[in-house]
Amino acid sequence: MSVEQLTCDKEFESKLSREVEKKFLPIFPERLDVFRTDSYPIEQFYLSHPAEPFSLRLRESFVDGKLNYEVTLKDSGVLTEAGVDRMEVTATISSELYAYYRSAELPIIRKLRTEPRPGVIIDFYEDGAVQVESENEPEWRLFAAEHNDAFVEITGDRSSTNEWQAHLGFRRANEGHEALTPQADLDPTTIVRDIEYALTTQMPTVVHIGGRSGSGKSTIVRKIRELLEQRGISSNTMSTDDYHRGTRWLTEYNGGEVWTHWDDAIVYDTKAMAIDLANLQSGQSIYKREIDWTIAEPHLTGVISPAQVIIIEGIYARSPDISTPNDLLYEMPTPLATCVGRRLLRDLRERPQFADPAQSLAYMLSEAEPAYRTQISALLAQTAS
Repeated sequence: MSVEQLTCDKEFESKLSREVEKKFLPIFPERLDVFRTDSYPIEQFYLSHPAEPFSLRLRESFVDGKLNYEVTLKDSGVLTEAGVDRMEVTATISSELYAYYRSAELPIIRKLRTEPRPGVIIDFYEDGAVQVESENEPEWRLFAAEHNDAFVEITGDRSSTNEWQAHLGFRRANEGHEALTPQADLDPTTIVRDIEYALTTQMPTVVHIGGRSGSGKSTIVRKIRELLEQRGISSNTMSTDDYHRGTRWLTEYNGGEVWTHWDDAIVYDTKAMAIDLANLQSGQSIYKREIDWTIAEPHLTGVISPAQVIIIEGIYARSPDISTPNDLLYEMPTPLATCVGRRLLRDLRERPQFADPAQSLAYMLSEAEPAYRTQISALLAQTAS
C-alpha cells in the first residue's frame, strides 16, 4: 500500500504528541496478580489492519466508577534504543459514537489495566496473558528491580501490539477469516485501458474517482493523466472540492451560526458543477474554480478547456448530480485508518482551521466518516434499484 510522504517542519511536529514505549513479558506472571485489585477494565476495538501504516482504535474504560470513551490514532513508528517512538493522537468521544462503530465484525480485545508506578503499565488480558509497558525508563528500572528483573523484552515484536492480538483473536474466532483486510489499490493502467475502450464510442469520456478524503485520489488522477498524455490523449480534471460553497454561504445557510459539518453533501455545489460539466462536454471552456483553504472560500483561478477525457475526483465525485450510467465510475478502496492518518497530517500542514490534532481526529470520526458512509449507502441503494 502506497503512503503519501509529507514534509513536516518543527512547528508542524510540535503539534503532534508522541509516545516512546518498551514492552515486556513477565517470566512469572502470577507474581503480578497482586496488582489486579487496583486495575480497571478496558474494552477496545480496531478500525485498522496491522498491514496499514496507521492504527486506529476506539476504547471504553471504566475508571473511578465512570465510563470513558476515546479514539486513538498511531503511526507505525520507528524502533529506537529508547523503545518504539511513534505519533499518538487521542481524542475524547461520546458513548454514542463508540456504539456507532462497534461491531461484531471488528477485532476486539478486553483487559484489566493498572499503573503501579508512573509510566509503568500492567495489562491483564481476557485470555490470561500478561504484558507490561514502560513509558518511563527510571520508573521501569525500579519496578523491574523490585521483581528481580524477571521480564523478557518484546519491544518491536509486532505480536506484542494490541492491534495484532485483537486481529489474532478475531481469526481464531472466525475460522481463520481476516477482518478489515486492505483491498488492492486501483490500477491506473487498467483505468486507462477502460478509457481507451470508452473513447471508441463516447467523446469526451467522463471518469469519476471517488473515495474518502486522504484516499489518494489526487495521486491516482495524476498518474492516469500522465499515462493518457503518453498515449496522445488529452484530459482535464474537475474536483468536487473546487465547488465548495465557502464559509460565508454555509454560515448564512446555517442561520448565521458557525458551520462545522465540512463533509456534508450540502457543502459541495454539485448542481453548479453539473452545469459546468455539461458545457465542457459540449465543447465550451469553463472557469476553473478552487477553494482557498486558508479562508475556506472559493475563487476563480483560470479556464478549463475541452478535452477527450474529463476526470472528476473528490469525496462526492460519484454524486448523481454529475454522473450518468455511461460514465466510468471508480471508488478508491483505501481503508479508513490510512485515510484518517493522511488527512490529519495534511490538515495540520495545510489547513489552519484543523490545526488541533485531537479535534481533527474527533471530527473525522464523528463527521467525515459518517457522511462518507451515508453517501456510499445511498449510491448502493440507487444501484440496487
